[in-house]
Amino acid sequence: MFKTREIAGWLLVLCGLYLLRMGLDFVGDRKVVEASVIVFAAIAVFRGGIQLVKVATAAHICITAEQRPDNS
Repeated sequence: MFKTREIAGWLLVLCGLYLLRMGLDFVGDRKVVEASVIVFAAIAVFRGGIQLVKVATAAHICITAEQRPDNS
């Protein structure tokens, strides 16, 4: 289950980076208002992707810790 979350998170990170690149292209074309809208959306998508990756990593660590025998 956490693998699908991690894959989805990385896809969102890549989409966020693509949107940032698109925003930079708009700035290069002197379309600042359009660029600002796209950059704000890119930031939201990027942060959502990072959050999914963090949650998937935490789930993987918890599952691994439960499966290990207690040495104490």
